[in-house]
Amino acid sequence: MIKDPDNFSTFLPRCGRADLFNFIDNLANIWREAELKSVVNDYRDVSTLYLNQDYDNQLNRLADFGLIFQPLMRVKSFDGFGHKHEISENIDENTSVYGVISKNVSSLKKFKEFFSEGDDFNVGLMLGYPECCCRSYSDYTRRGIIDPVYEIAESTPLTTSKSQNVLNVDQISWKLQIHLRYFGLKIIPFFPCSFVCDEAISKAEEWHKILRSINSEAINTLESLMKRSSTWSLYNAQIVVNRPPFKADFLGYATSNYFPEKREVEFLNVE
Repeated sequence: MIKDPDNFSTFLPRCGRADLFNFIDNLANIWREAELKSVVNDYRDVSTLYLNQDYDNQLNRLADFGLIFQPLMRVKSFDGFGHKHEISENIDENTSVYGVISKNVSSLKKFKEFFSEGDDFNVGLMLGYPECCCRSYSDYTRRGIIDPVYEIAESTPLTTSKSQNVLNVDQISWKLQIHLRYFGLKIIPFFPCSFVCDEAISKAEEWHKILRSINSEAINTLESLMKRSSTWSLYNAQIVVNRPPFKADFLGYATSNYFPEKREVEFLNVE
């Protein structure tokens, strides 16, 4: 198994959907604002953040909100979705500073300690994710699984096996369709322990509220894009996300762990 795949994701809009490029860019900005507001409005104690180039203005803006920034590492900048950080020794236009924000220094110190130890469980708890989801994700990372969509489907009640290595997940909340995150389409910033986890759904409602407070029109569009059936597949470290024929708006690709046999999850009747 390849435990450390390269960062890569792309999507190909279908005919007439070139507008998705601008929408995805706008959604990324909305998410950056949501991460900030989640701490400012006390939904959680800490949030991670990337700073790049315009450091003084970005730090001043954080200070205006009463937030402190604790650097964690310098990383090479990348577009789209990434499974990992590539360490950079430089400070230049191709480098970002990855760090954590909070209103209090003690939380920053505690988070930095957990992060430095590679303690995914406690890092997730500090980021406000459900304990059950933190526990399952921590177990996956210990096993070298960084993208556990198939494993989450296996852990979801009422999931059925269509054929060998092909699972059907039926009647789940659109807010938990985490397999669309490669392309910026998401409501939650974490992996649920199952696609029907009550704690994850409750947390998704909180994030939905934050995101709508920033741009309700864009989040309505996001809902329309996510509230559809789709298929996720993994083969030879390549992920493909597709839509049913005649309803497809894009075809997406990303990298992940290597598995010698094809794995597939069909998400049906998304509500």
